Amino acid sequence: MATTAIIGAKALAKGLITPTGLVTELPEIKRVELVSFKNLIFGGHETRRSSFKQSVGQLEDTGINIKPQLLSKLGNGIKGIERDIKIGVTSNPTRGKSLQKTVQRLIKDITHFRKRHSLKNVIVVNLASTEPPVKEGSHTRTLTGFESALSKNKKDLLPPSCLYAYAAFKSGCPYINFTPSAGSSIPALRELARQLHLPHTGNDGKTGETLVKSALAPMFNYRALNVLSWQGYNILGNSDGRVLNNPKARESKVQSKNTTLTNILGYKPHSYVGIDYVPSLGDWKTAWDFIHFEGFLNTRMSMQFTWQGCDSILAAPLVLDLIRLVELSHRRGESGELPHLALFFKQPIGSNISDLHHQWLIFSKYILEKVSRKCS
Repeated sequence: MATTAIIGAKALAKGLITPTGLVTELPEIKRVELVSFKNLIFGGHETRRSSFKQSVGQLEDTGINIKPQLLSKLGNGIKGIERDIKIGVTSNPTRGKSLQKTVQRLIKDITHFRKRHSLKNVIVVNLASTEPPVKEGSHTRTLTGFESALSKNKKDLLPPSCLYAYAAFKSGCPYINFTPSAGSSIPALRELARQLHLPHTGNDGKTGETLVKSALAPMFNYRALNVLSWQGYNILGNSDGRVLNNPKARESKVQSKNTTLTNILGYKPHSYVGIDYVPSLGDWKTAWDFIHFEGFLNTRMSMQFTWQGCDSILAAPLVLDLIRLVELSHRRGESGELPHLALFFKQPIGSNISDLHHQWLIFSKYILEKVSRKCS
């Protein structure tokens, strides 16, 4: 996903592709002053045993067909990224090092990247694979508890997504969590973000089955139809699919996907979310949903839908949207959770609204207010 987003941003900066899939390029959204793709500089951490160059080469193997002519035209803009990619932190991250030293290294990497490129703003984005749900305790409830666990080297309590969020905030950077992992959503880190006046957002980018569900489920409410059951089955390949083959990691994803339906309907029908790893699918995913509902005179009916999409192609433009929108919030002095960005997530921090249309109205109202302030 990160590789696809970077290639897309570089191609957009040179006008080599159209901005299909980018919310921030819609006519009504473009009116607000967003950072240009030409001004985006990328770096980061790689958690896999793979270089950026190798990742580019592997795209075709996963089913993403990026023409060689496009990569050729991007030239040095792609090649130069390699030097800004460091070794990342994984679920067994520290190799004997303390958590504090790990966090210090992350802060050093972020700070060095900012200085190296003379950047005014740096946005940290979590695109790593899904972690198991975080264990709750004093380390999640308060910043004091979190920092105590950090100093006592409680590696089993503080997952990488939380360490990255902490390091981002301590470096003066906003944070975006595009995954179902805990990230900045725990109260301890939300407290830190507010203290340091930094914006953050997440969790779990809404790109496929849940996107359709958040648009379709409100229909049943609008027409006073009672949903009895909503069964969903997902099959996918790539590294995300492989990680979700682990029941503990899959639990985080299922929790994230399950909240949407209850939030929208206002009641909890029978529901199931199945996720299976199919290696041959590469970056493609398929979801099949069966909805059993009740109408007038207690008559039972059903509908089905199938969604087939390329995971990175659906997600990459949303990542670029979020970078631009969070940078805008940071530039405007906003801090804490950003509920107007619920549109982009399955389990949005700071918002319990899951209805896609309602989310769009909140988002567009926010943009309209920014345009109005600019005009006045």
